[in-house]
Amino acid sequence: MNISFLDDRGSLVNFYEVLNIPPTAEKASVRASFCALIKIFHPDASGIDSEDRRRKAHLIIRAYKVLSDPLIRAEYDRLLSAQRRADRPGFAVIARARVRYSVSLEGLLRTRMLNKRIRRNERLRNFGQDVEVFITPGEARSGVIVRIDLPSRMSCPLCYGEESECHVCHGVGRISATSAVEITIPPPIAHDALYEFDLMKARPDRFTAFTMKSLKTRICVIGKKTAGPTSPQH
Repeated sequence: MNISFLDDRGSLVNFYEVLNIPPTAEKASVRASFCALIKIFHPDASGIDSEDRRRKAHLIIRAYKVLSDPLIRAEYDRLLSAQRRADRPGFAVIARARVRYSVSLEGLLRTRMLNKRIRRNERLRNFGQDVEVFITPGEARSGVIVRIDLPSRMSCPLCYGEESECHVCHGVGRISATSAVEITIPPPIAHDALYEFDLMKARPDRFTAFTMKSLKTRICVIGKKTAGPTSPQH
């Protein structure tokens, strides 16, 4: 294993959490998050020098080196996925291609903000759920782990709302983002089962919160009165 992936105790570091980005973040997002965070924690940029800040800056730099290089990132993602599976043996990790969003939630993800014209109650009334997850009969027997991207709000990493002319948040102190929630559903899982998860207790990190209070998820077991997803959203 590449030693740069490990912390001082030999554990795999979650570099996505270090940069406050989802695992699906593109290279431009990785760079943007790195630039914002390094301005806060690097002594040369912030003018504040301490051992904790130097450690944080070093970790941010390591995260950027890993996640900005496609080859290194691919190897890191493989190890991170293997660790998640090892943490919960027997559970199947469901690919994002088998997660389908309701039309209105898809719009929220694309715009990265809440569309006030499409209330959650209206979405549930029209679709019955926020997302559908398609699994196989074998996965229904083993239990599943699903990572779902959702709209979120995070504290402005540059000014925290203290600068009215901040080019990131314009003084609001918060910015729209997309964060992933990881849900675990134990076996046995029935076809057409409906689960509701409390997102108020599932903050991605202490600087970020989901804009939805809960997530209603419907499970479709492929081959049980369904042909599977027709147009899944990644």
